[in-house]
Amino acid sequence: MPNPTPAKPYQPKKKGQGKRYFIIGLLALALISFILTSIPRATPPPTGPVFRDDGDLTLLRADTDEVIATLDIEIAYDEASITQGLMYRESMADDQGMLFLMGDEQPRSFWMLNTYVTLDIIFVGADQRIVKIRENTTPKSTEQVLSIVPAAYVLEVNAGYAKTHGLQEGDRLAW
Repeated sequence: MPNPTPAKPYQPKKKGQGKRYFIIGLLALALISFILTSIPRATPPPTGPVFRDDGDLTLLRADTDEVIATLDIEIAYDEASITQGLMYRESMADDQGMLFLMGDEQPRSFWMLNTYVTLDIIFVGADQRIVKIRENTTPKSTEQVLSIVPAAYVLEVNAGYAKTHGLQEGDRLAW
């Protein structure tokens, strides 16, 4: 009978290094994540459009031409900027407003959908005199804000501005 081959002693299979590397990788990712979340961040930039100072607008008393107030204005002059208006703005300084140059004089209608700031909407005739003031409009509303009378320009300011400055129909705008 042939000589049997001597039996090799039992040796357990060597475990692959994959599990070890996987665990080390997970720990490294957790450490990197912890470090990145603990780094202080700069203040995030404001969301939405920011005010663009296109000039100054002066409000004048109807009977005396006395200066009532002066505003920094952003001008909406084309279809895109008129449509956009003050939508998505989260705030506006007290001495700022948006002037809409509508191109012709006719009854106007505005709405406040996607407008987050409560506004006074001041409708202005072609002679630059205030023809209608709509105070404290409702933000995010689809309700129409109507001029009823023809207007060639529209000025939007923070709610309460018209009352605070005593604006009245007939007062004049100059820019």
